[in-house]
Amino acid sequence: MTNAVRSRVPEVAGAALLAIVAMTIWIGTRYLNQADWVRHTLEVETALSDTWSLLQDAEIGQRSFVLTGEEAYLTLYTNAREKMPVALDRLHALVADNPAQVSALEAARPLITQRLAFADETIQIRVSDGPEAAKTKVTEGHGRRLTEDLRLRFASMRNVEQKLLAERESATLWTATVFAIATGLALLATVAALAAWIFNTRRIGLELAGAYRMLQESVAERDPAEQQIRQMQKVEAVGQLTGGIAHDFNNMLAVIMSGIGLAQKRFARGEGGVEEMLSGALDGANRAATLVRRLLAFSRQQPLAPKPIDANKFVAGISELISRAIGEAINVETILGGGLWMTHADPVQLESALLNLCVNARDAMPEGGRLTVETANCHLDDRYSRLHPGVPAGQYVLIAVTDTGTGMTPEVLAKAFDPFFTTKDQSKGTGLGLSQVYGFVKQSGGHVKVYSELGEGTTVKIYLPRHYGADTDRPEVERKVAESTGTETVLLVEDEARVLDLTAASLRELGYTVLEARSAQEALDKLKNDVAVDLLLTDIVMPEMNGRRLADEAVALRPELKVMFMTGFTKNAVVHNGVLDPGVHFLAKPFSLEELSIKIREVLETHRS
Repeated sequence: MTNAVRSRVPEVAGAALLAIVAMTIWIGTRYLNQADWVRHTLEVETALSDTWSLLQDAEIGQRSFVLTGEEAYLTLYTNAREKMPVALDRLHALVADNPAQVSALEAARPLITQRLAFADETIQIRVSDGPEAAKTKVTEGHGRRLTEDLRLRFASMRNVEQKLLAERESATLWTATVFAIATGLALLATVAALAAWIFNTRRIGLELAGAYRMLQESVAERDPAEQQIRQMQKVEAVGQLTGGIAHDFNNMLAVIMSGIGLAQKRFARGEGGVEEMLSGALDGANRAATLVRRLLAFSRQQPLAPKPIDANKFVAGISELISRAIGEAINVETILGGGLWMTHADPVQLESALLNLCVNARDAMPEGGRLTVETANCHLDDRYSRLHPGVPAGQYVLIAVTDTGTGMTPEVLAKAFDPFFTTKDQSKGTGLGLSQVYGFVKQSGGHVKVYSELGEGTTVKIYLPRHYGADTDRPEVERKVAESTGTETVLLVEDEARVLDLTAASLRELGYTVLEARSAQEALDKLKNDVAVDLLLTDIVMPEMNGRRLADEAVALRPELKVMFMTGFTKNAVVHNGVLDPGVHFLAKPFSLEELSIKIREVLETHRS
């Protein structure tokens, strides 16, 4: 290369650099402009959603006031109506750049005015002529037709904005790609022009290039990152629950696996202590089963068997059990209300809930104190219901547990019902006690409230709905505290092979004759033969035919056949609205040999209704 040519290299490189930089600046400016249009489209979509939400609030407030006459709903309607003009003006300003959207909005305005005028008319009729006249006006359908027309118009406007958004995002992405290429070319040209003179400048240029590429990647990854953040927010509430479950289950599984492993080795060597190891493993399994039951209670998925309950007799009947559970250092007092109403709840779960509260109260009084269990009739009025959403106004039976313990701070009180939240040592509780109480009470249609002051004590109030029906207790067989054996024939249906084998072995251990079936169809085939069967014991969740349908077909074949269900989760086969169907006998997995023996005797000795 001649000196003349060599001398023109910097000039050519400089000119090329200036041209590339100019192009990069132009493309960058274009990218920013396109990004502004994308933001503008998102603002229009937000304004459309806000305006439609105000229309929905107005309709909800109007319809709710017409149905109930509650002033709170009228306030919701009034607020939405007052905000509507501002929302429409803001939307109009945002779509001013789009004549088609402006026309669509102007066409919708008179319909919105008509819809609000119709709402005003029905509200006035409700106030002046009463609910029936207002309902008649509403059911004419004029308001519904206006709302449906507006819904279609808003949906059409949103579709237009969605198309614009897709086009603008695509253009922005293309511009960003070109911008990145141009930027890369500019950086390469800069390196080529300056490499001959200053090595350090070249190094700095490369570092800047790397940093700039990272910035571009960060911009490109912003939207996925935002989506990930939103997803994290969605699952944040599950995080504490999942962590608590994993922690407790791992501990329990460690006990089970270690105990069985040690028992196997000692048994193989002929050493003693096997029973102790198996006992520890069984204790871990029982704790795991208890944890599952508490989780089902917290999530309001446990099957309940409610019955009419006299809370005074109930509390008096378990007072001795409470005294044994909390020890002699605490004075237990019961205050039973006069003329107490009946309530309707699952007595087993209610007993568990009260014992949970009493044990919590005991732990809050390490130096001793006084525990009071009180019953009373209670009426929660409309004002209380408004202050506590989800709590219907009405008559309730109150059971309150009060202690003179350490109390709770407002921060602790706010988290009292959170799953796996506890102020105790890990060895003294899982943090599911109050969560279980909360889930059971809510599933029973009731309400639970905690009052506490630091250093003064705590009161937990359980409100169970008053029972107005007749006392229709199911006849119950007196439960035995020890295992009960029998000689009857049991048809066992279970699709899981290991569960089938172990359950069959348990039944044979109790003295029963066992017929095994791995599917519902196999069980029906056995019932069609002449073999004698006293009890059908079936899993609920099975492929092809569930246990409930099998039971119906089995009883159709043999009307005197007794049926008992077993499962880990009912999936609404024998439970509806959280309550066991009438006449259903149910045993939750996992169960002990003693629980199996007692429940089977109960079913076999109960006359078929």
